[in-house]
Amino acid sequence: MLRRSLIATAGALLAAPAIAQPRALRLMLDWTPQGYHAAWFLAAERGHFAKEGLNVTIQRGFGSGDVVTKLAAGAAEIGFGDPGAVVKHNADNPGRAMVNVFQYFDRTLAGVITLAGRGIARPADLRGKRIAAPVGDSGRVLFPVFARANGLAADAVTWITVAPPLREPMLFRGEADAITAFVSGAFFNLRALGAKEADIRMFRFNDFGVDVFGNALLLPAEMAAREPEMVRGFVRATLAGLKDALTDPAAAIAAVQAREPLADIPLETERMRFIMREAVLTPTAAAQGIGHVDPARASAMVAAMAEAFAVANPPSAESFMRMDYLPPAAERMLPAMRA
Repeated sequence: MLRRSLIATAGALLAAPAIAQPRALRLMLDWTPQGYHAAWFLAAERGHFAKEGLNVTIQRGFGSGDVVTKLAAGAAEIGFGDPGAVVKHNADNPGRAMVNVFQYFDRTLAGVITLAGRGIARPADLRGKRIAAPVGDSGRVLFPVFARANGLAADAVTWITVAPPLREPMLFRGEADAITAFVSGAFFNLRALGAKEADIRMFRFNDFGVDVFGNALLLPAEMAAREPEMVRGFVRATLAGLKDALTDPAAAIAAVQAREPLADIPLETERMRFIMREAVLTPTAAAQGIGHVDPARASAMVAAMAEAFAVANPPSAESFMRMDYLPPAAERMLPAMRA
């Protein structure tokens, strides 16, 4: 009888359907964990990823442009990076193309930053000035487009090549007249050095003729085509985490600090509010829902990037700026950020 019972049990186990295992994914951020990354930390903590059958490991990045290179090398499956960098990558690597499946930042954070007293009240005043930036900085790469849009010759400035941590100190000490950087970093770094908020002047690219998108969720085109429901689930979980972050900023920053123990809570809270205001909670997002990509604007971005990177055969915007993985617009409307 025991033998028959064991045989019956074994048969029942063999006949039972296999339990689906969560899809393991690696998400690469653009930098170390900061407040604007909280959507993914909360999606992990509050079960939004698990609900979509995903087991997501989140890892730091080393720059929004570098994310594309790391994805192509297989360092992660999904990345939060610069869709502008995809223009050159896809032109050079048509067999390993990347796609943008969720336009998180409606505007780039790149810009030219200076201080009062440097004689720079408008972009044309940069003529003859010294600008400090790393070679690969997105603002420096796009500067020729910015210059042309503002009646300035691209070679009318002198570039000082520096490591990222040195540019704000050089500007503050007067060793450079301006820098290119993400305004979200430069603003807080200059203030920490002692600059008065009223003295910080920021020429945001979107406001001065270079209307390009900011960071987005990127992944290999082949993977997106092979696993469309996985991609849609990842986007839904991201949206859920973002809404949680906006309605509960304290929990959002706590989730960041759990992964970056040295994070300054007041600073990261202020930085998150700054970035949400600058790049996420925009009029476009309010009218069309976050993730909306206007075709004409996307084509203009491709043209700007092709000029900046000297790409002769750029991909079409519609080939990689995708909206078919998004939920309906009504589900992409965001709440105001709670005080």
